[in-house]
Amino acid sequence: MLSAQRVRELYHTLRFRLALWITFIVFLMVVVTNVTVRAFEHRALTRSYDQFLIDSLEDVSHAVARMDQDNRELLFAELQAKRQANEHQSWFAQVFDSSKKLVWASGNSPRLPAPDLIDEFTGPYDEKKHRVNEKKIVLLSGETYYIRCGYLHMELADDLGLVNRNLLFVTICISLAAPLGAYVIAMRAMRPISQIIETAAHLQPTNLNERLPMRGTGDELDQLSCTINGMLDRLASFIDQNRDFVANAAHELRSPLAAIRSSVEVGLNRSRSAEEYATILTDVIEEIGRLAGLVNRLLILAEGDAGRLAGKEQYTSLDKIVSESIDMFSAVAESRGVRLAIGDFSAAVVPGDETYIRQIVRNLIDNAIKYNRDDGEVIVHLRTDLARKQAVLIVQDTGIGIDGEGLSRIFERFYRADKARTREKERAGFGLGLSICRTILQALHGEITVESTVGRGTTFTVLLPLILDPPVNLANQMSATPRIAV
Repeated sequence: MLSAQRVRELYHTLRFRLALWITFIVFLMVVVTNVTVRAFEHRALTRSYDQFLIDSLEDVSHAVARMDQDNRELLFAELQAKRQANEHQSWFAQVFDSSKKLVWASGNSPRLPAPDLIDEFTGPYDEKKHRVNEKKIVLLSGETYYIRCGYLHMELADDLGLVNRNLLFVTICISLAAPLGAYVIAMRAMRPISQIIETAAHLQPTNLNERLPMRGTGDELDQLSCTINGMLDRLASFIDQNRDFVANAAHELRSPLAAIRSSVEVGLNRSRSAEEYATILTDVIEEIGRLAGLVNRLLILAEGDAGRLAGKEQYTSLDKIVSESIDMFSAVAESRGVRLAIGDFSAAVVPGDETYIRQIVRNLIDNAIKYNRDDGEVIVHLRTDLARKQAVLIVQDTGIGIDGEGLSRIFERFYRADKARTREKERAGFGLGLSICRTILQALHGEITVESTVGRGTTFTVLLPLILDPPVNLANQMSATPRIAV
């Protein structure tokens, strides 16, 4: 016997509820089928009996029409023989003359009112407990007779009762078998889900290599397994990225901290002059600034991953940012022998905090200058695509380009380009600039792509949603144009 607790647990399982629903649906279908079958059987039996009345009435009418007035006994004997041979035991026949006098009746005839003296009868009808049919005939001699045939309703009810008993037997059998069959079906249907639960129970954050089984049927359970497996793939990739991110961040944090510690230890190992202490503190401040920059970049990436990057509801004049950035980097480009130029230039207002938009623009221009060759060129285009409602920022350089492996990893966090692409005097960055650009753009529903040809240069393209109806204060700022022209 099942305990009460076990019964309650079973009741709350999806397997039990599914079996219950299947049983209910089967029982409902059986009831509907029974009602439908009984209705059709009643209709079919009624039609059959009515047709029998019509046929038997015709037989009796033909017999009466051939009646010999001098030998009625022969007719009555024939009619009585028909009565005894009839398959319907309650069938009866009556013959009335034109004065409603009963001329002849079968032995089992009931006492019923005489038929109406009318010329046409409409067909079988109910008379008390009987179903009767009547007809008027006129003999060649001119005599008129009214013929009546009928049967008891009880006979039709008996046939319907047999149908009902058969239906009841089938219903009882199905009702007894349905719960068991439904539970077996539910068990088989839930088996893949049980496997999914069992597999999911073994998954751990440190081990996401196991995947849910696929049966290859293409049904909803296969789709569920495929969806969960895809989610597990993304989770595993995300955890691996976070693991690498933490390891790389720890490595990058360790370098400036080690430099600060080393500088402080050097300053403390013996007494030094004020100038020497100033030099040491300057180095410490430089490393602290580098450390603060790294922490700020990591914070932006963390906020982007969490979907909490601020500034999504703000608007920024992109052309103003581009103009200011070109003006700011013009001296840097000139000092490094790189020509910085502006190509197509259109006014554009985009969503996003001004600080983040400025960081994207300056990072791309800085990289284009940093990874360029001597006497190279950087061209910045700002276009608007009104049809797609997009602002398009393009930064082209004539550097040595990026190879295939570098292109596939260019937006990875802490990825650094080949040292051959940088100038020897340049200090290596953290490898976070382009990752931050992509994180910011994803938060703003933007996009960044890169194309590069080794030996010819690299082109970065940034797409941002274009605000077609900017606020008045931003519209007034859109007149700013860079001082550098092609």
